[in-house]
Amino acid sequence: MARTRGLITLLLIIHTGLFARENDPLPLETILARSDSVMAVNDSLFAITKIRYELFSVMNRLSGDGGIKSSDTTIAIITSMGDEEISREIVYSSAGKDAEKSKEGEEFSLSFDDPAYNFSLTDFDESSYKISVVPKSSPPKEGEFIGTVEIDKRRYFLKLFDFEVPDPEGALKEFAMVMDFEPLEGGLVVPVEMKMKGYVKAFLGIIRIRFSGEFRFSKYEIIE
Repeated sequence: MARTRGLITLLLIIHTGLFARENDPLPLETILARSDSVMAVNDSLFAITKIRYELFSVMNRLSGDGGIKSSDTTIAIITSMGDEEISREIVYSSAGKDAEKSKEGEEFSLSFDDPAYNFSLTDFDESSYKISVVPKSSPPKEGEFIGTVEIDKRRYFLKLFDFEVPDPEGALKEFAMVMDFEPLEGGLVVPVEMKMKGYVKAFLGIIRIRFSGEFRFSKYEIIE
């Protein structure tokens, strides 16, 4: 019942943008407020919705010049609810029996009312608004990111999140990620593709790993 009410609320918020004039951008404050509302409802729905999907992932270990030293391709069927993974069935892995769970990037949250960041409208077209996200602190503090987001112009969901972290936390010394999102038929917005790259340095430099990864999320199914 809660999920049904949430879906109705999300659809109402989404359709408030249908009257927007395609060639005339709304004020930035309105765009961000509507997108924040859509994200908040979507996060609430995501937390209580059990879903199953296929994850195709390629993790690469890179050389200093960016060449691929080793690679592992994995196909898995995942069932989850919110951030909790319930089950993972490995359909294929080039690592064979040594296959491990791929880490699908670092966790970063985005809110357009975050006082630590400046947001500005840099471009728009008939389908989306492009918003730059820049920390107010200079240089950026540890863990803060710099990047661009794209917001659907009619329905205000987050379409793309493209960012880098100049000063990551812990052993991670470099990190950048691009994520694409699309709504399912029922309105729930989910990731469909992600690319990332980074550099890990640990134990006084004894461990140095440069890596990249590509992930495709597909065949989503909402489990009642």
